[in-house]
Amino acid sequence: MAAAAGPFEVVRVDDRVYALVGELGQRSPENLGHNMTSGFVIADNGVVVIDTGGSARDAKAIHDAVRQVTKKPIVWAVDTGGQDHRWLGNEYFRKLGVPIVASKAAIRDMRDRTAEQVGRARSLLGKQFAGTRAIYPKHSFAHRYTLPVQGIRMELIYTGGGHTRGDIFVWLPKQRIVFTGDIVFVQRLLGLMPGTGFQWIKSLEYLRDTLKPAVVVPGHGHVTGLKEAMRDSYDYLVFLRESAQHALDNGAFDPVEASQGLDQARFSYLANYDDVRFRSINALHMAEEVYSAAGM
Repeated sequence: MAAAAGPFEVVRVDDRVYALVGELGQRSPENLGHNMTSGFVIADNGVVVIDTGGSARDAKAIHDAVRQVTKKPIVWAVDTGGQDHRWLGNEYFRKLGVPIVASKAAIRDMRDRTAEQVGRARSLLGKQFAGTRAIYPKHSFAHRYTLPVQGIRMELIYTGGGHTRGDIFVWLPKQRIVFTGDIVFVQRLLGLMPGTGFQWIKSLEYLRDTLKPAVVVPGHGHVTGLKEAMRDSYDYLVFLRESAQHALDNGAFDPVEASQGLDQARFSYLANYDDVRFRSINALHMAEEVYSAAGM
């Protein structure tokens, strides 16, 4: 089941699990900052919101979407990472009395980048960002945390991050459904930040080899399976790493030289591929990690 609801599409994954699938493009006044995929899970005693949105108005739209499905109260909210659209709706839910949890690494990331993220979101959303105030989760965990909800097991798992250093998995082991936050991008080209590529690959290997989900609710794109998740995220990152290593082995002087002229055409089916600067930055950041690992 899928239905439009404000800045996203509401997709029923199973009787308890819903995805909120936003646009693949940039944050905008129209999407309220919800250019990503998030969702919610219905426990016996209430609802768990997965990511609070990119603005106060996005948070309200998420709340409205929950109300269209169930009248149960929201009992927890989870910020899956430190990127703005994962947590800038926190204050809206805090005012409802909802406890919010994130990994310790995500909260550090939020604090380190608050001014940058708020400034950028305000410039992109304009008046639709009004009323949004950045607040941090009061609950945190280092590596693993089981949410205290009834009737469904929900495990929060930190494996070292993905797109941002604090990204986690929200794992429903009985249903074999996973919310990945920004560890998985499908349908659009992912964005690589400095120093995150090697660990991101390891997190995706954990998803593939340990969790082995039947259903993946990604951080960007439609609800999918493990095959597409690995193709659009893991295969791209490994391609960048292997290309940089090949350039190093063949005498490329530095990361800049190693990242030049890289043919990424096998991933041209992904949204954002046409942004040459975007592709170039991804290649450069991965090359920097490869050269650093080699002691160069």
